[in-house]
Amino acid sequence: PKQEKKVEKKAVAVKSRPTPKQEKKAVSKKGNEGSSNAFDIFSGAFDNQALPDREAPKKPAVKKQAPPKQKKAPPGTPILVNWRANGDGSISGQIIDSPNFMNGEAITTSPIVKGTVESGEIVQTGSGSRYALD
Repeated sequence: PKQEKKVEKKAVAVKSRPTPKQEKKAVSKKGNEGSSNAFDIFSGAFDNQALPDREAPKKPAVKKQAPPKQKKAPPGTPILVNWRANGDGSISGQIIDSPNFMNGEAITTSPIVKGTVESGEIVQTGSGSRYALD
């Protein structure tokens, strides 16, 4: 009779190179040297991976908003370009489309009494002059 040889097969765990996240965890676990936890080999192993039976959550669509439309100056309203607000409430800049000044001429208004002093707005001085701010 032939003698049968028993062959034992042992499962061998293959250790892979730790990820940077796992290395950080290992470094931060001071005081746990010498102890082992059977589940440590799986920590971080599936990070950033979607489960096979589930889809990754979708990010909500973000609508791009169009830049705010600048107000158009009403016909006949002079436009101030390259302007700056002065400490006394007046505005200095170059004027365009004015019947009283040449295009590009530098002017300083009297103090503004109506409107918001910012680009795209129309302002009015105490004497009633109106300007569109570019």
